[in-house]
Amino acid sequence: MKKKILSCVLAATMVASVFTGCGKTTTTRKTTSFKTDELKESFKTNQKIDTSKDIELTVWESTNGPDEFIEKAGDYFTKLYPNIKIKYVNVESTNADSQIALDGPAGHGPDLFATAHNNIGKLANNENIYAVPEEEADIVKSSCSASALSGATLTTSDGKSTIYGYPVSTETYALFYNKDIVKEDEVPKTMGDLVNYINNFKGSSDQTAFLFDAGNAYYSVMFTSTKDNHLYGPNGNDMKDSNMVTDAAIAQMEDFTNLSKAIKMNSADIAYSSNDELFKAGLLGMEISGAWNIRGFEEAGINFGITSIPALTATGEPPVNFMGVRCMFVSDYSKHKPEAVAFAEFLMTKEMQQLRCELTTTMPARDDVLDNIKDEKIKNYLSGINEQIKYSYPMPNIAQASLFWTAFGTAYANIWNGDAADVKTALSEADSAATKK
Repeated sequence: MKKKILSCVLAATMVASVFTGCGKTTTTRKTTSFKTDELKESFKTNQKIDTSKDIELTVWESTNGPDEFIEKAGDYFTKLYPNIKIKYVNVESTNADSQIALDGPAGHGPDLFATAHNNIGKLANNENIYAVPEEEADIVKSSCSASALSGATLTTSDGKSTIYGYPVSTETYALFYNKDIVKEDEVPKTMGDLVNYINNFKGSSDQTAFLFDAGNAYYSVMFTSTKDNHLYGPNGNDMKDSNMVTDAAIAQMEDFTNLSKAIKMNSADIAYSSNDELFKAGLLGMEISGAWNIRGFEEAGINFGITSIPALTATGEPPVNFMGVRCMFVSDYSKHKPEAVAFAEFLMTKEMQQLRCELTTTMPARDDVLDNIKDEKIKNYLSGINEQIKYSYPMPNIAQASLFWTAFGTAYANIWNGDAADVKTALSEADSAATKK
């Protein structure tokens, strides 16, 4: 099995290279146009915008969709404030949290930048980000879902809560399935169904039924989280207890070990990157992935669907998993904070959230956007993500939460690979390493 998967990964990589060399067709998105009067009506800010001089706001964002969004949203914003121009600069959201610490103090950083909400604790501790002004708090609260707001808010151990982020999208992972391999009536509803499907898979010799990155704590946390127990407590700030070693968590891990027995592969050989390549090449029936891969899978010509993750045996419901909240942050080094705050708020309006959704095929941070999407294909994809996001909670965003990743990633990998004495012992050791008991 291991040799088969490795050879398939190589084949998938070669297929991807062929597509790249030929100049693969990109997906063209139809976007809604908005009138300036509509935007004036929906956009609210309490900031005093300087209209007496020309201002340029530099915004860091990623490529492949978010860049188009910033540029188009910037054009709309300039129609409201002709003296303000938006300059897009490519800094990937995964790098922005570290790059701001270098470029900000040096005086050539952005006015705003995008990154995941779980970086807030570190960014706030380093004084890299400007908190949402008190007079804007109600506008931010009314412009996003409760879960997105929770991710954008830092609650420290003393109970103090501060909003730092302006949520522009939410994301989680769900079950992606290749419709040319897995028929609609074969899509597993429960973990038991999934194990049975893997064991009785009748695909071709170069195809695999299902894979997921079991040694990655971002994914496997869904087996130890419950509706009542989230990582580091309900506010994600209790460093005395991970809440990942409860009786309910241990019971849920039975599904995890059953999947391991069915897949029969070491966790090191099923990283998400190789799984994505297999799925993109049409060699994988199902995988756990997120909306960030929708565009790539489309461009590869995969006929796929998205739905919630199969229900856990212990609960009868899809697992409780991590949600990411992509936020815009105003740099604490910005010389145009009122204008930067206003643009961040503008990106949260219903119209701009719809525009972002249409361009990037990612979940909006508002609850009133999906119904307005006219592209049925996008709607279907995001409806599948939405089925799972109902069970998701924001990753903890305090700086100390970084202890979780290595400690529990090791535990999940050891349990999956059969290297742990038992589930409870492995999770308890991870809990000790990830807390301050």
